[in-house]
Formats: sequence, structure tokens, C-alpha cells
Amino acid sequence: MSVVATVESLWRYPVKSMRGEEVDEMFAGYSGVYGDRLFAFKSSASPKGFPYLTGREQRQMLRYRPKFRHPDKATRPINLTEAEKMNANPVSGDLAELMVDVKTPTGETIAIDDPKLIDMLREGIEEQHHLSLLRSERAMTDCRPISIFSLQSARRLAEETGMSLDKRPPKASPRMSLSADPCGSGRRWSSQFWSAIHAA
Repeated sequence: MSVVATVESLWRYPVKSMRGEEVDEMFAGYSGVYGDRLFAFKSSASPKGFPYLTGREQRQMLRYRPKFRHPDKATRPINLTEAEKMNANPVSGDLAELMVDVKTPTGETIAIDDPKLIDMLREGIEEQHHLSLLRSERAMTDCRPISIFSLQSARRLAEETGMSLDKRPPKASPRMSLSADPCGSGRRWSSQFWSAIHAA
């Protein structure tokens, strides 16, 4: 099998719009990357289809550094071995196992569910932003996650759209840093996907 890319780093983002963390290994399953964007802050001033407070409204969010309190339990699902034997989807850990602490720009460390953190995030933004903490077992991303589909489906799609499976997309990079964000890394994922199709 030929090498289509070299992975230089793996990143995940425990809290939406806060700093990410580089990890040595990453589990990706039906729900996305394990431990990615489990938490987000909902704003009453945001549209219903995208209710999150992000770095677009609060730039300081990008300076906050979330870390899992128990990193060993946040690496992979707790029942992964059992689930693989049953050919089932593994379950996510509970809130205590996946608790996140956040280091603020001032150096203070606060639990993700501490009301003080919401007060800090509201500083400098318009008053109509009433914030609340959200937690999900699936990553809360900006768009629908990319679907993984079969070579047969790809060929059918190529025929319908007139695309060729023999050509890699323009500007495809042979080196990639894989992020858990399917929108932000769309071109790199696409490059990897079409290269794999071409190799097949």
C-alpha cells in the first residue's frame, strides 16, 4: 500500500472555541473524535440553528486552555474492548470522568461548570448574551460531520457529477495536521479521501 499522507499532529478541542490540545492518540467513532467539543456555551443572542458563543463574538475565548481533569479516561471510550467484541458503538464516559478544568488568560484554573467562568466570558460582549453551559456526547461543530462512505458510493457520485476519481483535488497537501473539525480541515480530509480512492 502506498503512503498518501503523513500525519504530523493530532488535535482536539474539549470546549468549543477555546484552545485545543495536542494528543498522542485519538479515537474516532460514530460520534466523532472522542473528547472533542464535548462542552460549548449557548448564547441567547445566537440563532437557534447555531446557538453557540464562539471566538467570533468573544475573542478572549481563544486564550482559555481547557484540560481534562482525568486525561487517562478521556483518551478512548470506557467500554471500547467490550463494544468491539459485540460489534456495537461504545458509550461515552460520564460527566465526572470527562470533567474539564479551564485555565484562564490570567492563569486561574476554573471548573468548566463554575458560574464564575460564564461571568468571565460575558465580559466585554453585549448584554443580550445570556450564557449557559452545554454538554454533548457528540462534537458540537459548525457544520454537519463528513460522512464516511464506500468506494462504490464514491464512484456513483463521481458518475453523477462528471468528476474523475483518477485525479487528486488541486492544492492537495501530502502532509496534514488532522483536526477534529470537519469544516476547518475539509480540504485536507478531502485530499486524503480522494488519494485513498485513487490508490484503491
